[in-house]
Amino acid sequence: MSNRIKELTNKSVVPGDALCVIEEFLPGLGTYEYNGVVRAALVGNTIADLNTRVINVKPRIRELILPKSGSIVYGIIVLIKEEYAIVRLISDVSGIKYHTAFTAILHISQVTDKFIKDLFEVLRMGDIIKAKVLNNSIPYNISIKDPKLGVVLAFCGKCGSLLKFESGDLLKCPACGNSERRKVSVNYGKLKGLIPWIK
Repeated sequence: MSNRIKELTNKSVVPGDALCVIEEFLPGLGTYEYNGVVRAALVGNTIADLNTRVINVKPRIRELILPKSGSIVYGIIVLIKEEYAIVRLISDVSGIKYHTAFTAILHISQVTDKFIKDLFEVLRMGDIIKAKVLNNSIPYNISIKDPKLGVVLAFCGKCGSLLKFESGDLLKCPACGNSERRKVSVNYGKLKGLIPWIK
């Protein structure tokens, strides 16, 4: 019987998988019985208890990864106004993608120490930015003041091509020759492997 216990313990199962017959073990949490066969009702791992003669399925739960104060994240600007931008956070700096879309607010005071009239001078819709999270709750507040933070990928406002770094805060389109200014990160263009469509 000890071999059977080993066979039934910590086995990965999905709903509907046959675990054992009712004569061996009774259905417990995360299981059900149908026509004398105990089956899994959840995605998880089995736990067979010889003392109670019950088999359970412990659910496999994905741990929710949340942005934290002080962490460095990547995000896409989805809305821009004169004094603030709304950013959808994509992943943390290590490349761990967020399973849920988190919203962050980038206020004009958190962009640069230099005077700017409005955010349109240094950011555009669709820009991918590297930012620092300033708080632990939604909506997150973020900052791109540090030289390592800012726009890491931008697209031409005229033709949509990927802009190439020229110098300072100047980006240039290789397709149409259009030049645009951004609050550029020193890591501009270094996103290979982070986002699937970036080669």
